[in-house]
Amino acid sequence: MAIEQNCIWCGVVTALLLLVILLPLTFSYIEYFEYGLIQRATTGAVDTSEVYATGRYALGPDRHFIKYQADAHLETFDEMGVFSASTSKESVGLEFQVDVAFTFFLIQEEIGVVHKELASNYRAIILSRAQEAIKNSAANNVTFTEFFQERQKVEALFRDAIQERWSFPPKLHCYVDQFHLGRIRIPESVATKQLEAQVQNERNGMEKYLQQAQIERELTAVEVNQIYLETVKELRTAEAEASLIRTKARAEAELLKAQAKINGTKLLFQAADILTQDHMTAFTYINTLRDRDDLNLAVSYLSEDGVVRTASSQG
Repeated sequence: MAIEQNCIWCGVVTALLLLVILLPLTFSYIEYFEYGLIQRATTGAVDTSEVYATGRYALGPDRHFIKYQADAHLETFDEMGVFSASTSKESVGLEFQVDVAFTFFLIQEEIGVVHKELASNYRAIILSRAQEAIKNSAANNVTFTEFFQERQKVEALFRDAIQERWSFPPKLHCYVDQFHLGRIRIPESVATKQLEAQVQNERNGMEKYLQQAQIERELTAVEVNQIYLETVKELRTAEAEASLIRTKARAEAELLKAQAKINGTKLLFQAADILTQDHMTAFTYINTLRDRDDLNLAVSYLSEDGVVRTASSQG
């Protein structure tokens, strides 16, 4: 009887010990930042048909969870080398180094597919495709100036390029959450070449302006000379017209004087009763001699033959 009781007590103690040992092994836990897939310890087989979220599960001692990260994966690419878009198809653009930070999430419903296709190597593959997408997008779509003047545009291009590359078959079963384009660096050699090119552009611009200034000065000299020639022409034209007017005026004055003299002589002949042609000729001759400045005339006597005699005297 005593032996039977001892056996019973041994069985109870053994059962309690097994319960104490196996009961904790029956439960598996998933934290809030994890996803889980069930795996058998004996065979290593993984059930990918159902994805488990946070909680406590009674799986038994032969099963446990393979866990994947459920919260955001924070990744950074420091000083990643990229090239800008080229202005021609014959060469690549300029080299840059960019800092990039982004977060991504695994799609809960597709964790089983992630395990089948990628397993624990999923992070390396995701980052490799992200780098590839950024480099291709930069080389095809982003120019040198856009890296510095259109940062928001460049950031959006890189983000969309990553998501598009991840969605391209074979799909990676994740999505981009946050994306930030950090510091952009230009290698010293590239910066030196850019500076030299800019300095040369400034020199070319200066030379262009100097040549333009010389052309303007020459054109101004031509215009000044044209104005001078036009002024000389106008002055000479005015002088010629004035001389013509003066000549015409003198001719008209002489004509008027001559006409007046003729009219006066005619009236004088009538008043003096000089009617014969000889008398008129003699009067005209005496009058003409009298008008000479270097000769003084005076009537001295009348000759017997009726000819007027004159005597000269120096004044």
